[in-house]
Amino acid sequence: MGCFKGWIYFLLWYSSILAGYAGLFCPLFPVLLLSNKLYRYLADILFTFWQSYPTALLELLCGCDVQILGDPIEANEVSLLVMNHRTRTDWNFLWPAVYHCTRGPTRYKHPTKFVLKDIIRHLPGIGWVMQLACFLYIKRAWIHDKKKIQGLIDYFCGISYKYSLLLFPEGTDFTNSTRENSNKYAEKNNLQEYEHVLHPRTTGFVFLTQKLMQRKALDAIYDLTLVYPDTVPQTEKILFNDGNFPQQVKMHFTRYPVGVLPKTEDELKRFLETRWLEKEKVIKEFHATGHFLHGEILRRPKISELYISMIFWTLLPYVVLYFLYTYFWFQCIVIGHTLLLLFINYVMGGFPELEIGLYNFKKKLFSNPW
Repeated sequence: MGCFKGWIYFLLWYSSILAGYAGLFCPLFPVLLLSNKLYRYLADILFTFWQSYPTALLELLCGCDVQILGDPIEANEVSLLVMNHRTRTDWNFLWPAVYHCTRGPTRYKHPTKFVLKDIIRHLPGIGWVMQLACFLYIKRAWIHDKKKIQGLIDYFCGISYKYSLLLFPEGTDFTNSTRENSNKYAEKNNLQEYEHVLHPRTTGFVFLTQKLMQRKALDAIYDLTLVYPDTVPQTEKILFNDGNFPQQVKMHFTRYPVGVLPKTEDELKRFLETRWLEKEKVIKEFHATGHFLHGEILRRPKISELYISMIFWTLLPYVVLYFLYTYFWFQCIVIGHTLLLLFINYVMGGFPELEIGLYNFKKKLFSNPW
């Protein structure tokens, strides 16, 4: 039964991504040629609506209780989220977290973007859609990544864009092997050895934070702490193949307004390292006593939204298949967009490069491009 549930979850999740790509994102491309702001607005509505679908699958289908405590994310702000990377499957439980904790009248279009490994953008479906949603892909080659981060910040500032950007400062998920490597680093640098988290990498965080503050484009940093009280879904096999979902996931959000944040490189580095030292203590205490951080329970009151999402995204693949089978013009749109995306992916390094390039081109022609 568990295996069946895992495969159903995966098939519904993945088919919704493919259907959303073909049926919603592909026809949207001409809007980008006219207006970057309008394209980003519509793309964010689509992607934010989709974020509710994994929430519905986990809560309604799999019986997983994702408990979110602490400070809500304000939808009218730009925020940076940092979180411990416990497993390879953490992102499954991040969707419910950002769905429930984002507040404000514009929450329906407030996207949460991830900083991801560059190789993920090549994954059919999910990698493509996250490109279209303007996620940040990095190669862990600092000269390349620094330029890419700067370009994305300049673009978002240029279109007065509000968003949340999540990064995993640890750089990889927590395993016995990565913990050993982290503790070797700690020993070499005279730092405390950790049992429950990895020592964070600070370079990207510091650069990103400073650049956003220099542009007056950062409102807050959120420190996210994640724990799995029962089942720890370390790999995709545990979730999708075995269908072994955690009964409960706990996540805490702590908000640090930009006014209380340090400004210098060394101070920001210490700020992040201090957050991780606190995480180690919190998670260690949780495993010893069962006590977790306190705070406001963050949850959207209307469960009807999840049922609407469940129905829409579950039926969408069948509608898209019908259109693909019936209408030649729709086939041309999907095939043409996919060929263009693959070309851009290999020649330019991803769809965001085209989106940013178009904006910069329009800026040369018009003083205030859309």
